[in-house]
Amino acid sequence: MKIGFIGAGNMGGAIIRGLIKSNTVKPNNILVNRKNKLELENMQNNLGILPMEDAVELVNEADIIFLAVKPIMFEEVICKIKSKVQEKNRIIVSMAAGLTTEKIKNMFGFDTKIIRIMPNINAEILMSTTAICKNEFVSKEELETVKSIMSGVGMVSDVPEKQFSIFVAIAGCSPAYVYTFIDGLARGAQKMGMNKKQALELVANTVLGSANMYLKSESHPQELVDKVCSPGGTTIEGLCTLEEYKFTPSLVKAVESIVEKDKLMNK
Repeated sequence: MKIGFIGAGNMGGAIIRGLIKSNTVKPNNILVNRKNKLELENMQNNLGILPMEDAVELVNEADIIFLAVKPIMFEEVICKIKSKVQEKNRIIVSMAAGLTTEKIKNMFGFDTKIIRIMPNINAEILMSTTAICKNEFVSKEELETVKSIMSGVGMVSDVPEKQFSIFVAIAGCSPAYVYTFIDGLARGAQKMGMNKKQALELVANTVLGSANMYLKSESHPQELVDKVCSPGGTTIEGLCTLEEYKFTPSLVKAVESIVEKDKLMNK
């Protein structure tokens, strides 16, 4: 089976590198078409993928087509490839925020097989969290095939399309919040006199350990918080300071704002 990528920027590139790293798909079965010809050549030289100068030819050759371009580019790309997609009855996999399967189908203008995924950048290290759903024209077997592919770069979860906006907020965008959290704590350590590089390493490993601790326990996160906090101690002092500056409300508000932005993009 050959897999085609139209677009291979940050997200598409991370998935491609993850698929190759996990040996889920052989490099010579990955066809890539992208505007940046220099980067396309680099991908060919460094990863061994097959570069495709023409998106229509890619659709002709690949069995599953990943549209990894920005949402604003979808109509332009679909206009070029839709005849060949219809002729070959290809499966289209979209990772675009704000574009529903119905809206993408309307861009094609016929009953297109569309699977929608929402991975995150951690696909590159095989630790993506990916939401997946399909429209009515995709069979269960076809969905399982794409789930199997995406499982090569991390966990895959069936999420109703109406909840994709929520998933985007808590898993698609959240790596950026975690990176900001890591950098913020390290900056605090730097302000108090610690080397920034060492602080970043310490915080990152603590975040990793804390996430694993939660996943391996049967406790609610707040129960784990209580285990760390001693009466009158340093941890509760820090937590109270975070809440004074609206730490939890700001996270909730971020989720709300992303859901609203995602809905706005789909209008």
